[in-house]
Amino acid sequence: MSSGSPTSPTSPTSPTNVPPAFRLNQMIMSLWVPQVVHAAAELGVADVLADGPLPSGDVAARLGTHPDATERLLRALVTLELLVARGERFELTEMGRFLETSSPLSKRAWSRLMGGPGVWQAWGRLTDCVRTGRMAALSAGDAAASSGTEHFDELGRDPAAAAVFHQAMVELTRGVAPGIVGAIDLRGARRVIDVGGGYGALLCAVLEAHPDVEGAVFDLEHARRGALELFASRGVAARASFVAGSCFDTAPPAADVYLLKSVIHDWDDARSLQILGKCREAMAGGARLLVVEPPAPTARGNATLEWVLTFSDINMLVNTGGRERTEAEYRALLDAAGLRVDAVRETPSFFRVFEAART
Repeated sequence: MSSGSPTSPTSPTSPTNVPPAFRLNQMIMSLWVPQVVHAAAELGVADVLADGPLPSGDVAARLGTHPDATERLLRALVTLELLVARGERFELTEMGRFLETSSPLSKRAWSRLMGGPGVWQAWGRLTDCVRTGRMAALSAGDAAASSGTEHFDELGRDPAAAAVFHQAMVELTRGVAPGIVGAIDLRGARRVIDVGGGYGALLCAVLEAHPDVEGAVFDLEHARRGALELFASRGVAARASFVAGSCFDTAPPAADVYLLKSVIHDWDDARSLQILGKCREAMAGGARLLVVEPPAPTARGNATLEWVLTFSDINMLVNTGGRERTEAEYRALLDAAGLRVDAVRETPSFFRVFEAART
């Protein structure tokens, strides 16, 4: 998250007139920034300040936190331009409101996920991941990972962590879903399956845009409750359902269209082919598979896209063992799975939709 300041350590670039040693020092110290944001998100600072500015003592009293430490955190949030100090009171900025739970553009769960112990500790093993080429849990000899337990299965044993993860995925999908739905062709489709869709944020957007379509999320059991709640809150519960299953072991239910958004990049080629193979197994007649991913750029030019996907690629290496891929690599993967790419559709965001059918 950028503070808007051109010399902020959270910015991908810095002006050339800043001494290189200082710029490097900013990069080194930038590890402090996500933890300050994470603490604010975890504690619910923005929710406390949602109705108006408060003195730090009142914030601490409502959060049940140490008064002096709370004021120091709030002043750090001022430096990041998430808050503004007005005398003794602290007030949310426009950007700070994105940490409110109820904001339609909330990033609170995403911050809780990225700054939480699972992701944070995994990134601390990046050196081992680069040495071994394996995700952090495998590089560290994690017994569960070594025995073949998938990292998403682990969420089933920690409902609180599962809720944060799935809500973070809702937050990431919510903003891009309208553009994705606008780019896909659902002519003739009556049933859509959102494979690995979590709470089903993309499926909800599809059903809202297509009143004659019904659908289901196909994912692990720990996503069921949140998905059903989201269906109800979005007014699509009558046309949406949840089917529990692993896309490695079981073919998803019958449908006309299968969605795979931000799933394939989580996995290496071998595991990706397993998922695609199960989808292909389910596809009958004229069924289509829509793989939704942001292809990695093959040439320099879009600094924001390069920054996002370069670091997302490292995040995949560390946390899931997956990777970001170029358009050519996605095409090759689909071809290897016995799927023919008939179209690649642009969206207003970085995402593209690879529309494929059985060969």
